[in-house]
Amino acid sequence: MFKRLFLALTLIFSIFTLTAAAQVPAVSETDVYRPGKTEIADWMNQMSKLPTEQQNEKTDAALKGISASSSKTPRSDFQLCAAMAFLGNAKAQRCVGYAYEKGFGVVDDMLEAYVWFVLAQKGGDSESASDVSRVLLILNSAYPAPSEEDLESMVDEQKRLINEYQKETK
Repeated sequence: MFKRLFLALTLIFSIFTLTAAAQVPAVSETDVYRPGKTEIADWMNQMSKLPTEQQNEKTDAALKGISASSSKTPRSDFQLCAAMAFLGNAKAQRCVGYAYEKGFGVVDDMLEAYVWFVLAQKGGDSESASDVSRVLLILNSAYPAPSEEDLESMVDEQKRLINEYQKETK
C-alpha cells in the first residue's frame, strides 16, 4: 500500500514539476508600463515552447478579455499577446493594439495601437481593418496629427524590432 502511495505521489510531483517549467514569468497584474526587451524575450521563449494549438487558444482567450476590457489578468494577457505578436501572430498583434488603445495591461498609446493594428492587418487579420480606420480617425483629430510618413516609419520600425527579437530568441 505504501509503495503505491509513494508511486502516486512521485507521479504527481513529476507532473507538477514538468508543468511548472512551462509556466510564464510571474507579473503584477496592476503594472501598466511598456515591456522591455528582456521581458518580451522571456515570454516569447515560454510561448514558443507551447504547441501551436495551445498558443492559439491562449491568444484567443487573451484577445477576448482585452478587447472587452474584462480580463482578470490584464498584464499577463498583454504579455502573452505581446510575445505572440513578436512571434508573428497577427491575431495577437490585434490584441496588443487593443491593449495600447485601452491602456489595458500597458500604458495607453494611440500611436502604438495604430502600429499594432496595421501590423495585424498586414499579417492577414482582416478584422483589424476597422481598427486601423478607427484609430487613424482618432489620431487625425488630435493636434498635431501625425503625418502618413511618420506613421509608416513607426510601422517599419516595429517590423524591424519584431525581426530583431525573433532572431535573438531562436
